[in-house]
Amino acid sequence: MTSPKKSDESDEYITTTIHKDFYFNKSIGLSTIIEQYEKIEESFDLQQYLACISIHIERLNKIESLFGSQVYNQIISQIVGILGQVKKDAFRNDDIFVVDLIGVDVYLIFLSAPREKDTQLLDHLESIAERVRVHMEQDVFRIVYPYLKEFTRPNIGYAMAIQNPMINNIRLIMQLVHNAKKMGEFQAEKQSYLSKFTLQKIIVEKKIYTVFQPIVNLDTLEVIGYEALSREPKHTEFASPQLLFTLAAEYGLSFELDRLCRKKAFASVRKLGADKKFFLNTLTMTIHDPEFRGAYLTELLEDLKIKPENVVFEISERLAVDNYDLFRNAMRDYTDIGIIHASDDIGSGHSDLERIMELNPGFMKIDISFVRGIEKNYIKQQIVRAIVSLAQNINSTVIAEGIETKEEFNALKELQVHFGQGFLFAKPSQELHDIRTDF
Repeated sequence: MTSPKKSDESDEYITTTIHKDFYFNKSIGLSTIIEQYEKIEESFDLQQYLACISIHIERLNKIESLFGSQVYNQIISQIVGILGQVKKDAFRNDDIFVVDLIGVDVYLIFLSAPREKDTQLLDHLESIAERVRVHMEQDVFRIVYPYLKEFTRPNIGYAMAIQNPMINNIRLIMQLVHNAKKMGEFQAEKQSYLSKFTLQKIIVEKKIYTVFQPIVNLDTLEVIGYEALSREPKHTEFASPQLLFTLAAEYGLSFELDRLCRKKAFASVRKLGADKKFFLNTLTMTIHDPEFRGAYLTELLEDLKIKPENVVFEISERLAVDNYDLFRNAMRDYTDIGIIHASDDIGSGHSDLERIMELNPGFMKIDISFVRGIEKNYIKQQIVRAIVSLAQNINSTVIAEGIETKEEFNALKELQVHFGQGFLFAKPSQELHDIRTDF
């Protein structure tokens, strides 16, 4: 390939050559459209038409600009791995998978001729593209979310070109690729509207259910309470709770979804027992919900036979408080009857200390990122030690989230963390089971 041109030449060419070395690395597992061009044109000549599926993952350039090319290349490798699985599960060996060097972060699948003459390939193009979307969407979200903290939907498009002896095949194939990418943009926008409608339907039809995860005294292994966690219908695109709430925020449905989750959680709380604490995640905005304050809440708790002092509202760092005075005033309706406030995900954001200083939470929940592998990490140990010391001085109780191993359990106990939750004891479940103690 020609060496990179000078900076005064086209930006498009320069962008392409920046990634040249990466894309031409054979270990990645994908060829470029240039390398496979003869095979693509051969298929075009054989069929007299050519069908193409395009996969464009937008905003990866933002990851590269924020975190550098090394992180970007690692993500690309993971995505190529997903494509390899897609090829294995949903395509034939003769279908041609390539990287589009002109459109960076674009992958192309040129479909080979059907084995059976009667097979109408073109009738199935849209369903093939949909199958690719279903295969990839959740995995792409899982890979990209930790960096961008937002939903990234791959644009999956499709198009066809008819051979024309008046026009060069190269031009027809490049136009085919362009059309497939434009269709991908359209399909992504269409899918976004369909997803929003599906989520609205879930909320209207109240298709959310509650699971509970026990919170354990680490010294006695006694269950002191349960965290209520919301789950959505299985076998939908909202199977991941993280994706559910991320999309709800994107579609402006956070309040409506949180309200439903809270109602469902309270409807299920009878099974916990009157002496157990009930931890409920909630948005800061729903603290202001006029239909969930005052006499209504008092009557609800009396009906459910729940002591107000056993109700704990968890406010996450990710759901930052914008105005502490307004929040404190709104919380007074709850604290006046004994409800406690917990700061969730301590350690996951930049405003933790400000939030603790302003709100003096009754509970402080240490984020899973500080618990994972804490027995081997001196810095994590010192941070948790400092959180424990702070909690003791402000009369707050520390709970460690996401405990999965005996080693983490023992390390936390040594650091004077007295309460915790995680898969080591029990996974979230609709039914209450005895916790695991054989470790």
